[in-house]
Amino acid sequence: MATNKEIRLAVLDGDGIGPEITAATLTVLTAAGKRTGLTVKAKRAPIGWKAYEKTKCTLPDSTRAVLEAHEGWIVGPTFAGEYPKDDPMRGHPNGFLRRHYKLFANVRPVEAWPQLDPLVPDVNITVLRENTEGFYPDRNLAWGYGEFKPRDDVGLALRVITGEACDRFARFAFEFAKASGLDRICVVHKRTVLPQTDGIFIGAFERLQSQYKKIKIDLVRIDTFSSSFPRAARDYRFVATTNLFGDILSDQASGLAGGVGLAPSLNAGHDHAMAQAVHGTAPDISGKGVANPSALILSTALLMRWFYQRTGRAAYRDAAELIEQAVRQTIESGATTSDLGGNLSTSDFARAVVRSMGR
Repeated sequence: MATNKEIRLAVLDGDGIGPEITAATLTVLTAAGKRTGLTVKAKRAPIGWKAYEKTKCTLPDSTRAVLEAHEGWIVGPTFAGEYPKDDPMRGHPNGFLRRHYKLFANVRPVEAWPQLDPLVPDVNITVLRENTEGFYPDRNLAWGYGEFKPRDDVGLALRVITGEACDRFARFAFEFAKASGLDRICVVHKRTVLPQTDGIFIGAFERLQSQYKKIKIDLVRIDTFSSSFPRAARDYRFVATTNLFGDILSDQASGLAGGVGLAPSLNAGHDHAMAQAVHGTAPDISGKGVANPSALILSTALLMRWFYQRTGRAAYRDAAELIEQAVRQTIESGATTSDLGGNLSTSDFARAVVRSMGR
């Protein structure tokens, strides 16, 4: 539970560079909290390999108990499918977290940073993706798996879209736009060939628009968006779409912006939200203290904005803005880790961000 003066967070280090970047993130968040009147209380729990080595499960019950006791989570990167076959999570603890805890909205801001040599220098877009249904087979059935092979040379995939999930997602999108000062939501779809499922998705936005009269919705087909976005990136600031489309579009945007090295994300629901960087575990540099923690730090700023969206308490918004501005100032000053041409360690970069807060 978060209060006016205290934020209680679950922190799961993850695999690879996870422990290093989560430590750096807590350094920055704690400093931002001190400047905005918030005290950070972090409760650590294992996920991934360390959890499996102790319990034979990458997401044990003890970790789930910690998550359930906290509204906000900071989660480091985990492997994707490299765990032993007897893992009850089937090698995908993140998929379980999103589905089981109803983290139905994935928030992916993508911005072009000059330091990443972007293909399109004016990319500045947030892709909001429905996170619990769609074509993803691990999260669209109560029992079983949403892909089928009736015989060896025939594969079937089931796409599940429900009105309940679309309604809560559409409301989250409108509230996010409102809290962010945005007046337009681009709803990306393919209703022309998926009239039943995308019809339900679009209908949720159309029903709610009367309650958010200052926010306009634009319906844009997925193929139209994909072809026009690289040429007219400034025309798109906020996109809401279904699971698979959002996964692809956010990666397309990241590619145009220079990669996922600085890309944050938030998996959010009504009761919980998980800050988690887009990038992976980077095992080649694990333990060397040179990983760039910016993406997880910026993901944590999104978590603060989620608290603000839920509570209206300005301290959360102020902490988010302070973190985002300090990261930007630090990188622009040239004080960076080696991936951006600098020579700072992971912890040195975190301290540099904290110093930027004072400026």
